[in-house]
Amino acid sequence: MKNQLKIFGQWMNRRLLTLTSNGFVASKSTFFRVRYSADKGNSISLNHSSLEKVRISVRGKNNEVKAEGALISNASIVMDGSGNKVVLGKGVKLRGATINMRGENCSVHIGENTTFGGVRIVNVGRNNSVVIGADCLFADHIEVWASDTHSIFDRDGKTINREMPVNIGNRVWIGSRAIVLKGVTINDDSVIGMGTIVTRDVPPNTVSVGNPNRVIKEGTTWGIEYP
Repeated sequence: MKNQLKIFGQWMNRRLLTLTSNGFVASKSTFFRVRYSADKGNSISLNHSSLEKVRISVRGKNNEVKAEGALISNASIVMDGSGNKVVLGKGVKLRGATINMRGENCSVHIGENTTFGGVRIVNVGRNNSVVIGADCLFADHIEVWASDTHSIFDRDGKTINREMPVNIGNRVWIGSRAIVLKGVTINDDSVIGMGTIVTRDVPPNTVSVGNPNRVIKEGTTWGIEYP
Protein backbone atom coordinates (compact mmCIF):
# COMPACT_ATOMS: atom_id res chain seq x y z
CA MET A 1 0.00 0.00 0.00
CA LYS A 2 2.81 2.40 0.87
CA ASN A 3 4.52 1.83 -2.49
CA GLN A 4 1.20 2.31 -4.29
CA LEU A 5 0.68 5.66 -2.56
CA LYS A 6 4.18 6.75 -3.48
CA ILE A 7 3.65 5.80 -7.12
CA PHE A 8 0.37 7.74 -7.13
CA GLY A 9 2.12 10.71 -5.52
CA GLN A 10 4.82 10.61 -8.19
CA TRP A 11 2.18 10.58 -10.93
CA MET A 12 0.31 13.52 -9.39
CA ASN A 13 3.51 15.50 -8.92
CA ARG A 14 4.50 14.90 -12.55
CA ARG A 15 1.02 15.92 -13.72
CA LEU A 16 1.01 19.14 -11.73
CA LEU A 17 4.49 20.09 -12.93
CA THR A 18 3.46 19.49 -16.53
CA LEU A 19 0.36 21.64 -16.18
CA THR A 20 1.84 24.58 -14.28
CA SER A 21 5.49 24.92 -15.30
CA ASN A 22 7.24 27.21 -17.77
CA GLY A 23 10.01 25.70 -19.87
CA PHE A 24 10.00 22.46 -17.85
CA VAL A 25 10.85 19.25 -19.74
CA ALA A 26 11.44 15.95 -17.96
CA SER A 27 10.74 12.96 -20.17
CA LYS A 28 11.06 9.47 -18.68
CA SER A 29 11.80 10.88 -15.23
CA THR A 30 10.28 10.16 -11.83
CA PHE A 31 9.23 12.79 -9.29
CA PHE A 32 8.25 12.73 -5.64
CA ARG A 33 7.70 15.91 -3.60
CA VAL A 34 9.22 18.24 -6.17
CA ARG A 35 8.59 22.00 -5.90
CA TYR A 36 9.27 24.06 -8.98
CA SER A 37 8.88 27.72 -9.90
CA ALA A 38 10.39 29.70 -12.75
CA ASP A 39 9.92 32.88 -14.72
CA LYS A 40 9.20 32.62 -18.41
CA GLY A 41 12.19 32.46 -20.72
CA ASN A 42 14.14 29.85 -18.74
CA SER A 43 14.87 26.23 -19.60
CA ILE A 44 14.74 23.22 -17.27
CA SER A 45 15.46 19.82 -18.80
CA LEU A 46 15.66 16.80 -16.46
CA ASN A 47 15.39 13.80 -18.72
CA HIS A 48 15.73 10.18 -17.53
CA SER A 49 16.32 11.50 -14.01
CA SER A 50 14.94 10.73 -10.56
CA LEU A 51 13.96 13.60 -8.25
CA GLU A 52 12.85 13.26 -4.63
CA LYS A 53 12.37 16.09 -2.15
CA VAL A 54 13.75 18.70 -4.55
CA ARG A 55 13.17 22.43 -4.85
CA ILE A 56 14.00 24.30 -8.07
CA SER A 57 13.53 28.08 -8.24
CA VAL A 58 14.62 30.11 -11.27
CA ARG A 59 14.22 33.87 -11.52
CA GLY A 60 15.30 36.09 -14.40
CA LYS A 61 15.76 34.98 -17.99
CA ASN A 62 17.86 32.71 -20.21
CA ASN A 63 18.83 30.51 -17.28
CA GLU A 64 19.15 26.74 -17.67
CA VAL A 65 19.05 23.65 -15.48
CA LYS A 66 19.95 20.46 -17.33
CA ALA A 67 20.35 16.86 -16.17
CA GLU A 68 20.45 13.57 -18.07
CA GLY A 69 20.10 10.35 -16.11
CA ALA A 70 20.84 11.95 -12.74
CA LEU A 71 19.59 11.26 -9.21
CA ILE A 72 18.66 14.44 -7.32
CA SER A 73 17.53 13.96 -3.73
CA ASN A 74 17.00 16.31 -0.77
CA ALA A 75 18.36 19.12 -2.91
CA SER A 76 17.73 22.77 -3.70
CA ILE A 77 18.72 24.62 -6.88
CA VAL A 78 18.11 28.38 -6.76
CA MET A 79 18.97 30.82 -9.57
CA ASP A 80 18.45 34.53 -9.90
CA GLY A 81 19.75 36.54 -12.86
CA SER A 82 20.40 35.89 -16.51
CA GLY A 83 22.40 33.41 -18.57
CA ASN A 84 23.20 31.16 -15.61
CA LYS A 85 23.47 27.41 -16.03
CA VAL A 86 23.57 24.17 -13.99
CA VAL A 87 24.50 21.01 -15.90
CA LEU A 88 24.55 17.54 -14.31
CA GLY A 89 26.19 14.76 -16.30
CA LYS A 90 24.85 11.26 -16.72
CA GLY A 91 24.89 9.20 -13.54
CA VAL A 92 25.43 12.14 -11.16
CA LYS A 93 24.05 11.47 -7.66
CA LEU A 94 23.30 14.86 -6.15
CA ARG A 95 22.22 14.19 -2.56
CA GLY A 96 21.79 16.69 0.25
CA ALA A 97 22.84 19.53 -2.04
CA THR A 98 22.22 23.26 -2.17
CA ILE A 99 23.24 25.16 -5.30
CA ASN A 100 22.87 28.95 -5.12
CA MET A 101 23.57 31.10 -8.18
CA ARG A 102 23.01 34.81 -8.59
CA GLY A 103 24.25 37.11 -11.32
CA GLU A 104 25.03 36.84 -15.01
CA ASN A 105 26.57 34.02 -17.06
CA CYS A 106 27.61 31.93 -14.08
CA SER A 107 27.73 28.15 -14.34
CA VAL A 108 28.00 24.94 -12.36
CA HIS A 109 29.01 21.88 -14.39
CA ILE A 110 29.24 18.43 -12.77
CA GLY A 111 30.73 15.52 -14.71
CA GLU A 112 29.40 12.01 -15.18
CA ASN A 113 29.07 9.58 -12.25
CA THR A 114 30.11 12.07 -9.59
CA THR A 115 28.49 11.37 -6.21
CA PHE A 116 27.63 13.76 -3.38
CA GLY A 117 26.72 12.96 0.20
CA GLY A 118 26.05 16.62 1.02
CA VAL A 119 27.33 19.85 -0.50
CA ARG A 120 26.67 23.58 -0.75
CA ILE A 121 27.83 25.26 -3.95
CA VAL A 122 27.76 29.07 -4.19
CA ASN A 123 28.48 30.96 -7.40
CA VAL A 124 27.57 34.65 -7.38
CA GLY A 125 28.77 37.33 -9.78
CA ARG A 126 29.47 37.56 -13.49
CA ASN A 127 31.05 35.14 -15.96
CA ASN A 128 32.14 32.79 -13.20
CA SER A 129 32.22 29.00 -13.09
CA VAL A 130 32.39 25.93 -10.89
CA VAL A 131 33.55 22.87 -12.83
CA ILE A 132 33.59 19.45 -11.17
CA GLY A 133 34.90 16.51 -13.19
CA ALA A 134 33.75 12.94 -13.67
CA ASP A 135 33.87 10.05 -11.16
CA CYS A 136 34.43 12.30 -8.15
CA LEU A 137 33.35 11.38 -4.63
CA PHE A 138 32.15 14.08 -2.23
CA ALA A 139 31.38 13.15 1.37
CA ASP A 140 28.97 15.29 3.45
CA HIS A 141 28.90 18.86 4.80
CA ILE A 142 31.20 20.07 2.02
CA GLU A 143 31.20 23.69 0.82
CA VAL A 144 32.38 25.07 -2.52
CA TRP A 145 32.50 28.86 -2.78
CA ALA A 146 33.36 30.61 -6.05
CA SER A 147 32.43 33.98 -4.55
CA ASP A 148 32.37 35.80 -1.22
CA THR A 149 28.80 36.94 -2.14
CA HIS A 150 29.44 40.44 -0.75
CA SER A 151 31.96 42.98 -2.02
CA ILE A 152 34.87 44.40 -0.03
CA PHE A 153 36.28 47.74 -1.18
CA ASP A 154 39.61 49.49 -0.70
CA ARG A 155 39.91 53.19 0.16
CA ASP A 156 39.57 54.11 -3.52
CA GLY A 157 36.27 52.25 -3.82
CA LYS A 158 37.70 49.39 -5.88
CA THR A 159 36.47 45.85 -5.23
CA ILE A 160 39.26 43.72 -3.80
CA ASN A 161 37.47 40.36 -3.51
CA ARG A 162 36.27 39.56 -7.02
CA GLU A 163 34.66 36.19 -7.68
CA MET A 164 36.96 33.54 -9.19
CA PRO A 165 36.32 30.11 -10.72
CA VAL A 166 36.72 26.77 -8.99
CA ASN A 167 38.00 23.83 -11.03
CA ILE A 168 37.92 20.28 -9.67
CA GLY A 169 39.32 17.54 -11.89
CA ASN A 170 38.33 13.92 -12.48
CA ARG A 171 38.40 11.24 -9.77
CA VAL A 172 38.79 13.66 -6.88
CA TRP A 173 37.79 12.48 -3.40
CA ILE A 174 36.80 15.21 -0.94
CA GLY A 175 36.32 14.32 2.72
CA SER A 176 33.62 15.42 5.11
CA ARG A 177 33.43 19.09 6.17
CA ALA A 178 36.03 20.26 3.66
CA ILE A 179 35.73 23.79 2.27
CA VAL A 180 36.91 24.71 -1.23
CA LEU A 181 37.38 28.44 -1.75
CA LYS A 182 37.36 30.56 -4.89
CA GLY A 183 40.21 30.61 -7.40
CA VAL A 184 41.58 27.12 -6.72
CA THR A 185 42.17 24.12 -8.96
CA ILE A 186 42.08 20.59 -7.54
CA ASN A 187 43.73 18.32 -10.08
CA ASP A 188 42.88 14.75 -11.09
CA ASP A 189 43.13 11.76 -8.74
CA SER A 190 43.74 13.83 -5.64
CA VAL A 191 42.34 13.39 -2.11
CA ILE A 192 41.23 16.23 0.18
CA GLY A 193 41.19 15.22 3.85
CA MET A 194 38.34 15.77 6.31
CA GLY A 195 37.99 19.35 7.52
CA THR A 196 40.51 20.72 5.04
CA ILE A 197 40.18 24.33 3.86
CA VAL A 198 41.44 24.49 0.29
CA THR A 199 42.90 27.93 -0.46
CA ARG A 200 45.64 26.91 -2.92
CA ASP A 201 45.89 24.62 -5.93
CA VAL A 202 46.20 20.88 -5.35
CA PRO A 203 48.55 18.88 -7.65
CA PRO A 204 47.36 15.62 -9.23
CA ASN A 205 47.83 12.30 -7.42
CA THR A 206 48.33 13.87 -4.00
CA VAL A 207 46.75 13.88 -0.54
CA SER A 208 46.13 17.37 0.84
CA VAL A 209 45.02 18.29 4.38
CA GLY A 210 44.95 21.17 6.84
CA ASN A 211 44.02 24.84 7.13
CA PRO A 212 45.23 26.10 4.76
CA ASN A 213 45.72 22.92 2.77
CA ARG A 214 49.15 21.39 2.26
CA VAL A 215 50.30 18.26 0.44
CA ILE A 216 51.32 15.42 2.74
CA LYS A 217 51.55 12.58 0.18
CA GLU A 218 52.52 12.45 -3.49
CA GLY A 219 52.17 9.80 -6.17
CA THR A 220 48.90 8.49 -4.76
CA THR A 221 45.58 7.32 -6.15
CA TRP A 222 42.39 6.07 -4.51
CA GLY A 223 39.57 3.59 -4.84
CA ILE A 224 36.60 2.22 -2.96
CA GLU A 225 37.22 -0.92 -0.91
CA TYR A 226 34.45 -3.16 0.34
CA PRO A 227 34.92 -5.50 3.35
